[in-house]
Amino acid sequence: MSAIHEHYRTCKTYINKRVRIMTINGASYEGRIVKVDRNRVYLQTASSSRSEATVSFLPFILPLVLFDLLAIVLLDRPFRGRFC
Repeated sequence: MSAIHEHYRTCKTYINKRVRIMTINGASYEGRIVKVDRNRVYLQTASSSRSEATVSFLPFILPLVLFDLLAIVLLDRPFRGRFC
């Protein structure tokens, strides 16, 4: 099974859950997965100021390319609509 397919399945499993995603270039993003398509995972973050990447549209949705993902960690705190 390819890494992209594995990341796609993991992201689909974690939709609407808080996660920390680490990329192959060492960046780390924390938020809630709101959508997954064949090439990207869309992560809702607390604000654009906390992210090194460009946010594509409001409310702070960060598209990440599945090919660039290294690890996806499920955070044990339930999503409450705010990130603290």
